[in-house]
Amino acid sequence: MRKLNRIWMGLGVACAIAGATPAQDQSGTGTLEFTAYVSPTAAKPEPVRNFTFYLLTKSFEDIRHEIEAKNGAPDREKFVAALKLSPELKEWMRVHDVLDLTMPGLDKVLTPDDILGVPELLLAYQRSNSGGVTSGIPKPKYRDADKTERPERYEKEHQERRTATRRKCGSRRQCERRRNI
Repeated sequence: MRKLNRIWMGLGVACAIAGATPAQDQSGTGTLEFTAYVSPTAAKPEPVRNFTFYLLTKSFEDIRHEIEAKNGAPDREKFVAALKLSPELKEWMRVHDVLDLTMPGLDKVLTPDDILGVPELLLAYQRSNSGGVTSGIPKPKYRDADKTERPERYEKEHQERRTATRRKCGSRRQCERRRNI
Protein backbone atom coordinates (compact mmCIF):
# COMPACT_ATOMS: atom_id res chain seq x y z
CA MET A 1 0.00 0.00 0.00
CA ARG A 2 2.87 2.32 0.77
CA LYS A 3 4.31 1.73 -2.69
CA LEU A 4 1.03 2.68 -4.29
CA ASN A 5 0.84 5.87 -2.23
CA ARG A 6 4.36 6.84 -3.30
CA ILE A 7 3.49 6.25 -6.97
CA TRP A 8 0.33 8.42 -6.68
CA MET A 9 2.30 11.08 -4.82
CA GLY A 10 4.99 11.11 -7.55
CA LEU A 11 2.39 11.39 -10.32
CA GLY A 12 0.69 14.25 -8.49
CA VAL A 13 3.94 16.18 -8.12
CA ALA A 14 4.78 15.59 -11.80
CA CYS A 15 1.37 16.91 -12.90
CA ALA A 16 1.73 19.96 -10.68
CA ILE A 17 5.13 20.78 -12.13
CA ALA A 18 3.91 20.25 -15.71
CA GLY A 19 0.91 22.50 -15.13
CA ALA A 20 3.01 25.24 -13.53
CA THR A 21 5.39 25.62 -16.47
CA PRO A 22 4.19 28.21 -18.97
CA ALA A 23 3.47 27.17 -22.56
CA GLN A 24 6.16 28.13 -25.05
CA ASP A 25 5.52 31.16 -27.20
CA GLN A 26 5.13 30.22 -30.86
CA SER A 27 6.93 33.32 -32.05
CA GLY A 28 10.14 32.38 -30.16
CA THR A 29 13.14 30.73 -31.72
CA GLY A 30 12.95 27.03 -32.38
CA THR A 31 15.43 24.22 -32.40
CA LEU A 32 16.23 21.56 -34.88
CA GLU A 33 17.47 18.27 -33.53
CA PHE A 34 19.33 15.71 -35.63
CA THR A 35 19.68 12.13 -34.55
CA ALA A 36 22.05 9.98 -36.53
CA TYR A 37 22.81 6.32 -36.04
CA VAL A 38 25.69 4.41 -37.52
CA SER A 39 25.91 0.65 -37.59
CA PRO A 40 29.10 -1.13 -38.58
CA THR A 41 28.67 -4.33 -40.55
CA ALA A 42 26.92 -6.96 -38.43
CA ALA A 43 26.88 -4.77 -35.33
CA LYS A 44 24.42 -2.85 -33.20
CA PRO A 45 23.53 0.70 -34.35
CA GLU A 46 24.99 3.37 -32.11
CA PRO A 47 24.42 7.13 -31.94
CA VAL A 48 26.93 9.30 -33.74
CA ARG A 49 28.82 11.74 -31.53
CA ASN A 50 31.03 14.70 -32.41
CA PHE A 51 29.96 14.70 -36.03
CA THR A 52 29.37 17.99 -37.84
CA PHE A 53 26.20 18.35 -39.93
CA TYR A 54 25.99 21.02 -42.60
CA LEU A 55 22.76 22.61 -43.75
CA LEU A 56 22.97 23.70 -47.36
CA THR A 57 20.94 26.57 -48.73
CA LYS A 58 21.49 25.32 -52.28
CA SER A 59 21.84 21.88 -53.78
CA PHE A 60 25.29 20.34 -53.78
CA GLU A 61 25.36 20.31 -57.60
CA ASP A 62 24.65 24.08 -57.71
CA ILE A 63 27.48 24.74 -55.27
CA ARG A 64 29.86 22.57 -57.31
CA HIS A 65 28.95 24.35 -60.57
CA GLU A 66 29.40 27.73 -58.90
CA ILE A 67 32.90 26.83 -57.66
CA GLU A 68 33.91 25.41 -61.04
CA ALA A 69 32.72 28.60 -62.74
CA LYS A 70 34.64 30.75 -60.26
CA ASN A 71 37.92 28.80 -60.19
CA GLY A 72 37.72 26.78 -63.38
CA ALA A 73 38.76 23.18 -63.80
CA PRO A 74 42.53 22.64 -63.41
CA ASP A 75 44.47 22.22 -66.63
CA ARG A 76 45.86 18.69 -66.95
CA GLU A 77 49.02 19.80 -68.79
CA LYS A 78 49.85 22.43 -66.16
CA PHE A 79 49.28 19.90 -63.39
CA VAL A 80 51.62 17.31 -64.94
CA ALA A 81 54.25 19.98 -65.75
CA ALA A 82 54.21 21.19 -62.11
CA LEU A 83 54.94 17.71 -60.71
CA LYS A 84 58.46 17.04 -59.43
CA LEU A 85 59.10 14.02 -61.63
CA SER A 86 61.52 13.06 -64.36
CA PRO A 87 60.73 14.31 -67.87
CA GLU A 88 60.37 10.69 -69.00
CA LEU A 89 57.62 9.98 -66.47
CA LYS A 90 55.83 13.26 -67.29
CA GLU A 91 55.86 12.33 -70.97
CA TRP A 92 54.65 8.80 -70.17
CA MET A 93 51.78 10.24 -68.11
CA ARG A 94 50.78 12.53 -70.98
CA VAL A 95 50.94 9.78 -73.62
CA HIS A 96 49.08 7.15 -71.57
CA ASP A 97 46.60 9.64 -70.08
CA VAL A 98 47.35 8.42 -66.53
CA LEU A 99 47.44 10.68 -63.47
CA ASP A 100 47.11 8.12 -60.69
CA LEU A 101 50.16 5.88 -60.42
CA THR A 102 48.49 3.89 -57.63
CA MET A 103 45.47 2.78 -59.63
CA PRO A 104 44.76 -0.97 -59.60
CA GLY A 105 45.05 -1.46 -63.37
CA LEU A 106 48.44 0.23 -63.77
CA ASP A 107 50.29 -3.07 -64.32
CA LYS A 108 48.14 -3.72 -67.41
CA VAL A 109 49.13 -0.34 -68.89
CA LEU A 110 52.88 -0.81 -68.38
CA THR A 111 55.08 -2.50 -70.95
CA PRO A 112 58.68 -3.67 -70.46
CA ASP A 113 59.86 -0.73 -72.59
CA ASP A 114 57.95 1.68 -70.30
CA ILE A 115 59.58 0.15 -67.22
CA LEU A 116 63.06 0.37 -68.71
CA GLY A 117 62.56 3.83 -70.22
CA VAL A 118 61.23 5.64 -67.12
CA PRO A 119 63.62 5.84 -64.15
CA GLU A 120 60.89 5.94 -61.48
CA LEU A 121 59.13 2.90 -62.93
CA LEU A 122 62.41 0.97 -63.13
CA LEU A 123 63.22 1.78 -59.50
CA ALA A 124 59.74 0.71 -58.40
CA TYR A 125 60.06 -2.52 -60.39
CA GLN A 126 63.47 -3.23 -58.90
CA ARG A 127 62.19 -2.55 -55.39
CA SER A 128 59.15 -4.80 -55.79
CA ASN A 129 61.15 -7.66 -57.32
CA SER A 130 64.21 -7.66 -55.11
CA GLY A 131 64.74 -10.01 -52.20
CA GLY A 132 62.29 -12.52 -50.87
CA VAL A 133 61.47 -15.55 -52.98
CA THR A 134 61.85 -13.75 -56.33
CA SER A 135 65.10 -13.89 -58.19
CA GLY A 136 64.90 -10.15 -58.87
CA ILE A 137 66.10 -8.52 -62.04
CA PRO A 138 69.44 -9.41 -63.66
CA LYS A 139 72.44 -7.95 -61.89
CA PRO A 140 74.78 -5.72 -63.93
CA LYS A 141 78.11 -7.28 -64.92
CA TYR A 142 79.61 -3.89 -65.71
CA ARG A 143 80.96 -1.19 -63.39
CA ASP A 144 80.62 2.55 -63.66
CA ALA A 145 84.37 2.78 -64.15
CA ASP A 146 84.02 0.69 -67.34
CA LYS A 147 82.01 3.54 -68.87
CA THR A 148 85.17 5.59 -69.33
CA GLU A 149 87.85 2.86 -69.39
CA ARG A 150 86.17 0.34 -71.74
CA PRO A 151 83.15 2.01 -73.34
CA GLU A 152 82.54 -0.80 -75.89
CA ARG A 153 82.43 -3.48 -73.21
CA TYR A 154 80.30 -1.27 -70.95
CA GLU A 155 77.78 -0.62 -73.73
CA LYS A 156 77.63 -4.31 -74.69
CA GLU A 157 77.02 -5.49 -71.11
CA HIS A 158 74.59 -2.65 -70.50
CA GLN A 159 72.55 -3.71 -73.56
CA GLU A 160 72.66 -7.37 -72.46
CA ARG A 161 71.30 -6.40 -69.06
CA ARG A 162 68.53 -4.29 -70.61
CA THR A 163 67.57 -7.19 -72.91
CA ALA A 164 67.53 -9.66 -70.01
CA THR A 165 65.50 -7.25 -67.87
CA ARG A 166 63.05 -6.69 -70.74
CA ARG A 167 62.61 -10.49 -71.05
CA LYS A 168 62.16 -10.78 -67.28
CA CYS A 169 59.52 -8.01 -67.26
CA GLY A 170 57.69 -9.55 -70.19
CA SER A 171 57.68 -13.08 -68.74
CA ARG A 172 56.45 -11.79 -65.38
CA ARG A 173 53.59 -9.91 -67.05
CA GLN A 174 52.64 -13.05 -69.02
CA CYS A 175 52.53 -15.06 -65.78
CA GLU A 176 50.36 -12.39 -64.11
CA ARG A 177 48.00 -12.30 -67.10
CA ARG A 178 47.62 -16.11 -67.04
CA ARG A 179 46.89 -15.96 -63.31
CA ASN A 180 44.22 -13.24 -63.79
CA ILE A 181 42.41 -15.12 -66.59
